[in-house]
Amino acid sequence: MLRLEGLRKTFNPGAPNQKVALERIDLALEEGEFGVVIGSNGAGKSTLLNVVAGDLAPDAGRVVIGGEDVTGRAAHERGRFIGRVFQDTSACTAPGLSIEENLAIAEGRGRRRRLVSPIRSDSRERFRRALEPLGLGLEERLETRVDLLSGGQRQAVSLVMALLGRPRLLALDEHTAALDPRTAEVVMRATVEAVERTRVTTLMVTHNMQQAIAHGDRLVMLHEGRVLFEATGAEKRRLTVDALVKRFGIVDDELLLA
Repeated sequence: MLRLEGLRKTFNPGAPNQKVALERIDLALEEGEFGVVIGSNGAGKSTLLNVVAGDLAPDAGRVVIGGEDVTGRAAHERGRFIGRVFQDTSACTAPGLSIEENLAIAEGRGRRRRLVSPIRSDSRERFRRALEPLGLGLEERLETRVDLLSGGQRQAVSLVMALLGRPRLLALDEHTAALDPRTAEVVMRATVEAVERTRVTTLMVTHNMQQAIAHGDRLVMLHEGRVLFEATGAEKRRLTVDALVKRFGIVDDELLLA
């Protein structure tokens, strides 16, 4: 479902502050696979996701989604088949609108529609069904403005919005990093359950090594723009934070050990 071939990206090329963010990145995710990219600050995680989403153009390489080369397609075009959740809990929602209005916008993404489209009762029932598995009671608060929700509740709504359009790829950009540990655990559990229920191909970037080990089918470790390590299956299930630290000497980055 997702294939990255030889991705390269350099910021400020030729300048004294030149930064190689990605250096010949190759990665493949099968349909329904959950890939997790781990790395410290500056490893290239967010750059990788921005290239996949079309917010950044690579200097070289290809992005292929569902067998289609989308490297030259703009972010708004890819938005029809990529659902995305950001670290900023307000980035994916319209805070002045209600939960149901936000969900209606997400459901209509990529479709031609009138400027004003009343929310029908059957739509409300779909929204309730989509929100109910979260276990946060949001299905009973459809008319609540999003800016009145907590950060965790907004992030949970963002997750449902990202999935409503049935995307080919779900992209999670450190989507629990801004939450307190308890709320982050709730949102991560809701994420895993949603991914398992929908079987959507998922690419998540995180700086939390324990989170990367505990979740997903494939772990990819980035360091200075390169793939340092990759594990799947039984090898991934045997991983521990201590073993990775010992193997790669990662001892100074507190974020990586969060």
